[in-house]
Amino acid sequence: MRAMIVSGLVLAGLGAASALYLMRATARLPALSGTLVFVSDRSGVDTLYEKDLGGGDERQLTYLSEPVREPALSPDGTTVAFSMSGRIGLVTLGTGRFRVLTLGVEWKDSAPSWRPDGKALLVSALKPGETNADVHLLVLPRDSPFPERKALTETPGLDEQTPVFLPDGSGIVFARQANLFRLDFRDGRTRRLTGGFRDFRFPCVLPSGRLACLWREGKRYGIDVMDLMGRGRETIAQGSVCYRTLAPSPDGRYLAATFALDLGFDPADALKFRQTEEVRLLSAEGKALGNLVRSWRFDNSAPQWSGHSREPASLPRE
Repeated sequence: MRAMIVSGLVLAGLGAASALYLMRATARLPALSGTLVFVSDRSGVDTLYEKDLGGGDERQLTYLSEPVREPALSPDGTTVAFSMSGRIGLVTLGTGRFRVLTLGVEWKDSAPSWRPDGKALLVSALKPGETNADVHLLVLPRDSPFPERKALTETPGLDEQTPVFLPDGSGIVFARQANLFRLDFRDGRTRRLTGGFRDFRFPCVLPSGRLACLWREGKRYGIDVMDLMGRGRETIAQGSVCYRTLAPSPDGRYLAATFALDLGFDPADALKFRQTEEVRLLSAEGKALGNLVRSWRFDNSAPQWSGHSREPASLPRE
């Protein structure tokens, strides 16, 4: 009798978790437009996918045998730069044309980010065998298959990650160790934007011209926004939920975020085969509104949001 009661309670708990999961998976989202590019391992290896936010159709963009990560959409919404095993690749939306931009021999490149004019990329560049990266500029070639490379920072002993351009291209913001820094090209000065006990990471520029970033402090996680000089910083979200990446919507009303983990107990995760990453929709104020891409079994991560919508097309395999 006791075993039957326990079994009943377990089944009831699983049923409640299942109902909660389905409610969240099918929650009505606000009307959205544009294209979302993201990474998913549903094909057995991390692969780029494209989703029409107006109609919900998803299409595979890359067909490579090695994992691809860290997609970055070009300003005109036509091309995605991404990293793969220390190299940078490019894929053209609509045609699926793919090419390798850097070879990963002298430098291991990651975290590509476009210049506002679409003619150059920032990367975090690491020499093979070393542990600390610098920020490099890759000017896209006209008559050569490979870009012109220029080191923007040279700081032995300091690791620099996830660089992004200022909106006018006059400088960059990047994460160095546990803080955000700004480098201005006009005077060559590097300024620290953040301080304190928080570990700041993953800066991104919002359509409003402000800066957003992720942070961690002990077992708390959050999102801060500030101006481009680090002033007026405010926390818009904090708690037990950890996000790994952020991408603003073109109109600035929303954020697409990679949900990585929740230190609090969530009954909806009880039925998952494992803890999976998912793409969540947040308001501009940091409130979770629902899921853009979610799976019980597979990771979905690293969203990039373009205001350009695309007609359905059949993309060729590489």
